Formats: sequence, C-alpha cells, structure tokens
Amino acid sequence: MKTKIITLSVLAIGCVAHVAMSAEGVQIKDQERLQTYSPTLQQDRTRLQECLPANVKEAVQKMAQAREQYQQQLREMRKEVACTTAEVRDQLRVQLRDQIKEQTKDQVVEREQIRERLQELRQELPSHAEVMEQAQEQTRTTREETRRGE
Repeated sequence: MKTKIITLSVLAIGCVAHVAMSAEGVQIKDQERLQTYSPTLQQDRTRLQECLPANVKEAVQKMAQAREQYQQQLREMRKEVACTTAEVRDQLRVQLRDQIKEQTKDQVVEREQIRERLQELRQELPSHAEVMEQAQEQTRTTREETRRGE
C-alpha cells in the first residue's frame, strides 16, 4: 500500500514537472513565433495597404528589412553564445545592451519626428467645427440658389 502511494506521488511529481517544462517550451516557441512573424502576410491582402502612399510603403519595407536584419543578428549571436566562455558572454551582453540603447535612441528620434508631423497635419487640417460651418454655409447657398431658380 505504501509503495503504491509513493509510486503515485512520484508519478504525479514527474507529470507536474513535465507539464511545467512543456509549458515553458510552448512559451518560448510562441515568443519565437512572435519575433519571426511577418506582418506583411496579412497586410498584403488588405485593401488599406493598396491605398497607402508610396513613401509609407517604402517605410514599411525598410522597417521589415531592419527587423529581418535584427533577427539575423540575434540568430548569429545565439550561435556564438552557445560556443563561448563566460567572459565572452559578458562582452556579448554588453554589446547587446549597447545596441538596444542605440535602437531606443533612434526610436525616440523617430517618435519625435512623428509627433511633429502629426502636429503639422493637425494645423493643416480644418477642425470639425470649421468643416461643419462650411457644410452649413454650402447648404444655405444651395437653398438660396434653388429658391431663386424657382
């Protein structure tokens, strides 16, 4: 009886450990899938992308190329890390941190450019009130013209 209980508890612990390890493996695979997923698969099929200006399409292509280059660098780094010593790994970590810092600086600059462009567009585009006022004025003139015509 005691051996059955011990055997069952060992099996239960083994199963729990196996499930935990497999769940972790699934999470890693999902992360890899997210990093290697190409959004152009879905975007190529949408009508919205066909309506985008050429400069936006070029920017999307540049971002896709940059993403692919970054992922290639990551793959190369993973291969290098697998075959290196602790000192070399520390150097690689420092290099990766520096690259991430550079990328975040670039992203900050790009975000600021986008904000400036958005402000320019907001200044160029009329407000909702102005559009409504213009529409009301057009309907008044149209009414007056139709009344005069009658």
